[in-house]
Parts: sequence; C-alpha cells; structure tokens
Amino acid sequence: MIKLIESELFGHNLVDIYSPSLVKRYNECLEDIGLAPTKLKQFHIDGWGWSPQIAEEQDDRFYLSHGLANPYGIIITPKQEDSAIYMPYHSFDRQIHQKIFKHYKDQITDITTRSGLWFELDQEITAYRSPQDLLMIDYIKVNFYSVDRIMLAAQKQRELISEFYDKPNAWSNDDLRKEIIESCKKHGDLRYMKLDIPTHPFNEIDTFHTVAFDGLYVFKKLKNNKPLLVYGGNKTSVSGETKHGHIEYNIKDPSLVSYLYNAGLISNDLSIYAQFPAMLDLMQEQVLLSAISASGKKYDYISLNKNQKKGLINKLLQDGHLPDVYFEFERLIGDVRDGKNINADDLPQSLFPYLLNPKSHLNQRDKKVLWKMLSNINDSNPVITYLFDKSKFYTDYQSWDDQTQQWIIDKILKHKDIYNHLIQ
Repeated sequence: MIKLIESELFGHNLVDIYSPSLVKRYNECLEDIGLAPTKLKQFHIDGWGWSPQIAEEQDDRFYLSHGLANPYGIIITPKQEDSAIYMPYHSFDRQIHQKIFKHYKDQITDITTRSGLWFELDQEITAYRSPQDLLMIDYIKVNFYSVDRIMLAAQKQRELISEFYDKPNAWSNDDLRKEIIESCKKHGDLRYMKLDIPTHPFNEIDTFHTVAFDGLYVFKKLKNNKPLLVYGGNKTSVSGETKHGHIEYNIKDPSLVSYLYNAGLISNDLSIYAQFPAMLDLMQEQVLLSAISASGKKYDYISLNKNQKKGLINKLLQDGHLPDVYFEFERLIGDVRDGKNINADDLPQSLFPYLLNPKSHLNQRDKKVLWKMLSNINDSNPVITYLFDKSKFYTDYQSWDDQTQQWIIDKILKHKDIYNHLIQ
C-alpha cells in the first residue's frame, strides 16, 4: 500500500489524531455509543470518524457499528468536513456527510470545541434479518448526540431563560433562578452558541448499494418493473417473479446484464467512449496485463518502447495467452479516433460486456450505483473500480504484482478526473 499512500490514492485527507485530549474525546464517543475504546495513542480518522488503525487493532473493519443495520459516525474536529469516507456502509453515505456539514457546520464547530459529537443512522430496525428488509426502509434518520449532553443543556438553558423573561413574576421564582444559575455555572452562557442539531431525515434511498449481506444492490423503483435486489456476494440462487414481490439476481448471473439492459438501466452507447477514448485504451491494456500475468513469465512492460511492446504482443499471441478481444479493441479504438459512426450492435459480441455503461438519462445517484455494479460484473477497468468501488480496488490491489500496481496508479492519477463526467 506504500505506493498508494505516496500517490495520495489511499489515506489522503485522513485526520491525524495525536493529542491526548482528542484521543480521550474519541474514546468517550466510543464508550457513549457502547463500543470498545482504543488503546492507541495516535491514529487517523476519516470524515465519519472511522480509523484504519483502530479497525486493525480490533480486527474488525465494522467496529464503528452495532451490526450493519446500526452504523455510527464520530466527529471530534471540523477538519473532518474535507475528509473522504473510507468505510461507507451505503453508497449514499458521502451524500449524508455533505448534507451534515452543509446544514450544521457552525453547530459542529461550536460543539467540538468542548465535546465529542456522534451520530447514528437510525433505520428503525435493530438488525437485518433478510435482504428484503432493505426494501422496507423508506427513510433514515440521522440522530446526533454530544458526549457531555451539551445540546440538551443548551436547550434546557434557553427554556429556563425564556420562562424567566416571559412568565409574569418569574423573577420571584427562587427555584427557577437557582436552575438558571446552576446551568450557567456548569456550562457557561449557552444562549448565543449554535449547539442544536436536530434529527436530519434522509430519504434519497430508492437506489443504493450496501455492504450488508456481502454486498447488496437495491433498486426500489424501476419503471414498469418490480423492485430489484442484486447480490454481490456468494448467493447463487435466483428467484423469479412467481416467488416474491421483487426480483433477485446474483451479480455473476449471465442473465443479469440482459435484465438491466431491458429495464433501461444500462446501454452499450459508444458516445461516452468517443468523448473519453482513453477508457478504451485502459481496458485494452488491462487485457494485455492479464495476458502477461497468465503467461507466468515476467515482462517489464512499463519500460518497453512502442516496438518492443509489439514484439511482446506477438509473443503472447503465439503462446496462446492473448485473447482476440485485444485486437478487437485495437480496431474499435482506431475507428473511434477516426471519428467513424459506429453502431454497437455491429461490434463483436466479445466486446459487449466491456462497453456497458449507465443510461445517460439516469440521475447521478443511479449512475454511481450502476458504475459500481458494472465494475464488479466486468473487472476490466481499474480506474472505474477505483472511482466507484474503492474497497474492492484496495483488496484487488494487494494481489497484483509491482508492475501492474504501478501501471494502475499511473493511469488513475492521469484519468481520475473523469469521475464527474461519468455521473453527469
């Protein structure tokens, strides 16, 4: 992972927690949630307070939860606003993070000057008993808590002072005056601090991915179709319409692509590749690198010049390691760069899985989920995998040889800016 860290493709924008006060505050949040505190004196956290070091210490990457239906977040510094989320439970977690800081940035700043802040994603369900439970969730409530209950104290203090000013003869109420004085002694004057963060509802969950059940894609509202569940894990059985009020597929089921295509979710529209031809280059080179790996021999591919690469390509072809799809890519790339009008239906069938992309009319949320799914269906573009499924990318990365790792890092650094274009 060292090359990824040096390239700022892993660990970038994590917040360094090293002061005893912040470590103490973080542990107070963990204990308030009912989770085990860390013994580490220094660690890093992401935007939601998840720490790779603590996950390693506790041997549990889901340590910041009470089961996958009950994830939590910890905020102990406003610096977390610009940090990524490295352990998302849902594909919409980043969206929730942005909304939290957009609406409550001032409150977060005021609260974290004196206390730890944590929140829960309340789905009004204690545990997922089956994947179908996820179809029943219509909204999520983001509930906030401060360790020292300063938010409740501020609310109570305002109520006391309002009563003192608004009720006739309240100034003569000894108990009321005593409560106000004790509150101010304990907490200070809280009237003008922004300490109230109300429950924030989030209902943009018609389409999403969750890490529950070894990875599950949920599509609740498909035009003229039942809800769809796609299992990303090891579930192999597929249920039909006669069994359930929804449809299920395993991500490796060959018929899934046809279903997504007919449901109007994906297409093989080539316009996106005409706009970004480098995506075709990436997939073609990935085919070549896979062939090099399959050959069992070591070739210093990155350092080869153009003619040396031609020699390597022919050797791999003669040895039976390079599939025909490599050369089909070569023809397609040439036609795209020449500006030819290409009908995807006229291309060889072997290219079809590589060229799939979300339908252009879909919203950003749907496109993000579909790009993630497609990167798992057809593992042919490491840049797309990095952009839309970082967890899978980091797992895959550790299995690659040094040459492949460096090639992919170079490609990501060069092309990662296409992310926003792909979801427009």
